[in-house]
Amino acid sequence: MEAPGPLTPPAPEVAEEDKDEEEEFDDEPPFDEWDLQHEHRDADSAYGDDTGSRMNYGSISESIYNFREENGRTYHAYRNGHSYVLPNDLREQYRMDLAYHSILRMFDGKPFFAPIENPQRIVDMGTGTGIWVVDVGDQYPSAHVLGIDISPIQPSWVPPNVEFRYDDINLPWVYEQPIDLVHSRICSGLAIRDWPKYLSESYRCLRPGGWVEAQEFYMEAKSDDDSFPPDSAIIQWHEACNKGFSLAGCNVRVSAQDLKSLMKEAGFVNIQMLEMKWPMSPWNEDEKLREAGLYMMDSTLRELRGISLEVLTKIQGWKIEDMDLLLAKVKKEWFREDIHGYWPLFVVYGQKPLDT
Repeated sequence: MEAPGPLTPPAPEVAEEDKDEEEEFDDEPPFDEWDLQHEHRDADSAYGDDTGSRMNYGSISESIYNFREENGRTYHAYRNGHSYVLPNDLREQYRMDLAYHSILRMFDGKPFFAPIENPQRIVDMGTGTGIWVVDVGDQYPSAHVLGIDISPIQPSWVPPNVEFRYDDINLPWVYEQPIDLVHSRICSGLAIRDWPKYLSESYRCLRPGGWVEAQEFYMEAKSDDDSFPPDSAIIQWHEACNKGFSLAGCNVRVSAQDLKSLMKEAGFVNIQMLEMKWPMSPWNEDEKLREAGLYMMDSTLRELRGISLEVLTKIQGWKIEDMDLLLAKVKKEWFREDIHGYWPLFVVYGQKPLDT
């Protein structure tokens, strides 16, 4: 497929790009992180020990709001902040929301694919900014929709059927009533470290006939026309990050077939698998894919440094200047119109047998 005309966003100046990127982001969103954290401190009492909750994750410590700071970025403070390697500040939250809108476009607006009728209890594991939970709460007003995360970065003003709790989903789950849908999105290797354990907990907590659904991507740059150059900086960055994630215990290359097999081993039935090609930039002529690619290019490039800092410098010992040199090459290459890159994006969902 031939690339269309000029890409919508102009190519950035490589020189002094980090400075320009910081200045550009300062205008959005128009509030600071101190206010955001204190908003959640005030809002937490609204949840507290809610005896009517369908799931009970207990109270949270004040220390969860004392975010760890490194290299000008903040990271979660849950259990001393050692289980998640990406930032949690406003720039990262904006990146996550852009990725959400890209996936929404890829999925034609569907929040999930499991064939559930009249769900009453839905849980989103590794909810991030909580945007999925809020949207699903609006679409299913009779359901109780719960988002679980280790960072208190979600909004306090939400639909009355929406709730957020803070916990590590890699630990044993505590629940009061069985769940209709356990959902996760872009959690593989990051929020979810152990898929067999995660699926076992999902199976245990679901009602008979309930569903687990994983919406994930395989972090490897691909193209069907070999359009990446032989010395591609994009591919070098993916490989370097994958190595760092692996050293941190994060497997970001779990495939759709891997998950399908793991669901079968966990006891799930009626397993379905959907596979797509997630554009890395707006190179595709199809309007939907072009828009999804535009969102993802913006999402990735504005946070390329945030994604890279922990896995390249702290885990692998790169010098900051070496990392920045590679990232400058990556950004420049990402805007090339002749590169038709994508990531494998997939959905795998399975059902707990009715007779359990």
